[in-house]
Amino acid sequence: MKVGDLVKFKGTHLGPFGVILSFKNLSEPPHPSQPDQRSALIEWANKHTSTGHYQLSILEVVSESR
Repeated sequence: MKVGDLVKFKGTHLGPFGVILSFKNLSEPPHPSQPDQRSALIEWANKHTSTGHYQLSILEVVSESR
């Protein structure tokens, strides 16, 4: 995954879809159920899904940026 990629949540078929704006490395996992220390800032094209940092393990690339 890289900045500019179009992503969606894994296991969803119709979105929501969002664009990766940046990445963030956490000093430690946020919670035992969330082991990843790297997250992506996502701007979603859906007013019901908040812009924010999401762990990479729950995201899937739909279309790569150029």
